[in-house]
Amino acid sequence: MGRYLGLIVKATRLCNLRCAYCHDWRSGPNQTMSFPVLAHLTARALADPAHQAVEFIWHGGEPTVLPQSFYERAVYLQARLRRPGQTIRNSLQTNGTRIDRSWARFFREFQFTVSVSLDGPPAVHDRYRRYVSGRSSFDDVRRGLDALRDNGVPVSVLMVIDRKALELGPDPIFDFFAAEGITSYGLLAAKPTNQPDAAPGTPTAHYVTPAEMGRFLRAYFDRWLAHGDPAIRVREFDGLLNRLSDRRSNVCTLAGDCFGRYYLVEPDGEVAHCDLFVGDPAYTLGNVLTDSFTAFRHGPALVRLRDSNDRALAAMRDCPEFGVCNGWCPHERYIASRHDPGFTGDCCGLRELVQHMRERLAVTASAP
Repeated sequence: MGRYLGLIVKATRLCNLRCAYCHDWRSGPNQTMSFPVLAHLTARALADPAHQAVEFIWHGGEPTVLPQSFYERAVYLQARLRRPGQTIRNSLQTNGTRIDRSWARFFREFQFTVSVSLDGPPAVHDRYRRYVSGRSSFDDVRRGLDALRDNGVPVSVLMVIDRKALELGPDPIFDFFAAEGITSYGLLAAKPTNQPDAAPGTPTAHYVTPAEMGRFLRAYFDRWLAHGDPAIRVREFDGLLNRLSDRRSNVCTLAGDCFGRYYLVEPDGEVAHCDLFVGDPAYTLGNVLTDSFTAFRHGPALVRLRDSNDRALAAMRDCPEFGVCNGWCPHERYIASRHDPGFTGDCCGLRELVQHMRERLAVTASAP
């Protein structure tokens, strides 16, 4: 099986929202990817013989502030530069506010999968996800979701769990998604802006610790399990259930081998490991205008990051659930080591959730 390459492409850093916890948007000039950068990125990614399956994960800012013609050029380049037998996928993360029938038909025609950011019920969503003007965005997101579903586009939802969501609790959130007919979604803990030089235990805003998120997910799992509808797919549970069944995880956070497989590509062509470490120069690897993916994979920056990750994983191997979590996401450890007073290097933070899922599944399996 060929090597997978995930490209998190910041087509633009411009955005029409100002979400309270977000640090991905930028304003001003030079925040949109030029055609030369797009062409170099596509050529270098598809020409590398190690890349048998390539996914272009279009991010922002808000990627739909760009015209559809940008993505038409992107898929044209992919078609022209694709090697025989090479698999190409396109997915897009959007705030959903600009999605209409035209966008939905475009995504369907070119077989994009789409994930929409929706932070649950209006009282939670509109607390965090507002327009530049301060106007709420919930109704526009719902219209965007309807347009996608009405036009047969595969769509999922991503919800960020911040303080308001923790206060509301799992049951109203689960009920909201069920009432909206949303059956595929992820639940992502809020993360602060990266502070590379922060001392351990530094307080910070918009940070839900692994322990807090674990409590929320344990209760959410209980509700999901009691509901009993296998058509409802929660990304975090799907990934762990696969690992508990000795299958490969379908989410990168549990794969244990993300270095050299996922890259962030900025509008100016700068390349870094993943988009979660933005703001930390230690994770910058080069630029697609001048460097190859072979150079990224074997360059000194990625070698240092791999070595550091290997040392962190070695410290966790005695954890009884290490075989399930594979050390979890490196960015979880990156943030926790700086801002979580309860951080310890011998556990990634998922042990209690994994053990809870094991226990609940065993009880369910033994029930008459």
